[in-house]
Amino acid sequence: MYNLREIIFVDDDAIVKMVGIKILKNIGYEGPISQFGNGQEAIEALKTRIESNLIEESTSPILILLDINMPVSDAWGFLKEFQQLPENIRKHFFIAIITSSISPQDKDQAMTYPDVKDYIQKPISPKYMSDFLKEHGLLVL
Repeated sequence: MYNLREIIFVDDDAIVKMVGIKILKNIGYEGPISQFGNGQEAIEALKTRIESNLIEESTSPILILLDINMPVSDAWGFLKEFQQLPENIRKHFFIAIITSSISPQDKDQAMTYPDVKDYIQKPISPKYMSDFLKEHGLLVL
């Protein structure tokens, strides 16, 4: 059983998003999945949801799978804006960086943000995604 309200992919690579969705469906996730091509689109969508009081009603977390390198607004831009949101809103989210970057500096920088809970290397497999979700209590068998 999934302990997730929604999964949000923030990645500029359409193939990565398509494969990610396919992996989630293969491991039995049937909940809503949203996709954004950069951090600015994602943060604007979140702010719209907040203004409509759609976040505070959440009982299960919303998982954000956030790529680092994107045009317009990268992960760092998104996280800077996200940190400005009230704590009672931020607590409804579980953010994991999902990246092809092998830079130790990127991982170190990502983990300086208290809202970032994990750092995932691409490519991902169904087993890796399932193990990741179990490890964080987002998939309970």
